[in-house]
Amino acid sequence: MTTPDKTQAREAAARPRAHRLGAWLRRLLPLVLLLVALAPFRGPLQAAVKRNLANRPYLLAAMRAAGDDNPEIDGLEPTNGVQARALAYVALRNNRPSEGLRWLLQGATRADPATLTRFEICRLLVSEMRIAEARNYCRGAVSAAVAPTAYYWLSLGIAADESDEPEAAIVYFDMARTADPGLLSAWERLGRAAFRVERYGEAVEVYEHLLTAQARPLADTFYQLGLSYLALDRPDDARRTLEQGLEVYPYQRELHLALADTARATGDLAAADAWYARLLQQRPNDAYAWAARGEVAMQRGLAKQAVSYLQEATSLQPTDAGHWLSLAAAAAATGDRRQAISAYDEVLALRPDDVDVLLTAAAFFAQSGQTARARALYQQVLALEPGNSVAAAALAAPAP
Repeated sequence: MTTPDKTQAREAAARPRAHRLGAWLRRLLPLVLLLVALAPFRGPLQAAVKRNLANRPYLLAAMRAAGDDNPEIDGLEPTNGVQARALAYVALRNNRPSEGLRWLLQGATRADPATLTRFEICRLLVSEMRIAEARNYCRGAVSAAVAPTAYYWLSLGIAADESDEPEAAIVYFDMARTADPGLLSAWERLGRAAFRVERYGEAVEVYEHLLTAQARPLADTFYQLGLSYLALDRPDDARRTLEQGLEVYPYQRELHLALADTARATGDLAAADAWYARLLQQRPNDAYAWAARGEVAMQRGLAKQAVSYLQEATSLQPTDAGHWLSLAAAAAATGDRRQAISAYDEVLALRPDDVDVLLTAAAFFAQSGQTARARALYQQVLALEPGNSVAAAALAAPAP
């Protein structure tokens, strides 16, 4: 017969065991719940585990190659993009780009999403400057599976541009717009880079696209497209584009100047003067426009008007030797010897060691009868350039 004392003792001994069992069950419960929740996904999970196990030797080979080891890859044949990229990495680490490209091309045909593999093909082809082929693999590389690769190329292009490597920048910006044709910033930078190295045909192609793609084309689009047309001897296209830009940006200084340049290039000096005058109505203190208008007046044989315009330029920008030099020539053309001498004095003070300025001034003083001053300037030229033949001949000539 069990006594109450023995029953109480057994119950007391069982309580810690029950407590431990309850604690263990409580810890096991989340795992049970997780397994229940994952039950519908058992098939995909098993596939993922199998895939990871299959990828393991390829990834190990890539890791060994990263550590400068020479991994054994004989017998490894990729069945997905991950494996192909791993084998390509091994080949590239061992300076075998053709083999690396072969693995990547093989991986791009596999069933798994090939976006990343195509991107790696594009990168490899660009590094070998096989640009036309690279475009085929960069094209349409933007997808939900991988972050837009266009921004990768765009960042490389910006870095190259800032490092004064415009040719490399053009390649990268081209890849960026190829990967994402809707990335207008890549087109804009590509156009500027091409214009910068005088690849005007490419700049025209880019900017013509931007005129149709930009909701409100930038002033630079009109300006650089117009100048590209002008460089390609297409003045009518240049004028039409620049005038179109001026309708959108009526106060854009560069567009006025470009239209004046276009008129001058075609010999229409009256139109060039009109464009400078129109700009000066908006910007009466634009010294460059006054000076340019003075040059056009000289070309038109209007020396007195040129003097008036160039006086405005020198008044607004008295430290610009070019303005004073133009004023000296215009004053000499009108017969105003005193003003011409004064202008040459300003130029010589600003550029005392400029051989071209010294020779120009010396010729003027010689023609105006100031032979002593002319000889002094020629001697100054020879001090700067002992072999200058013009100065030497002028000093060797008999005095008039």
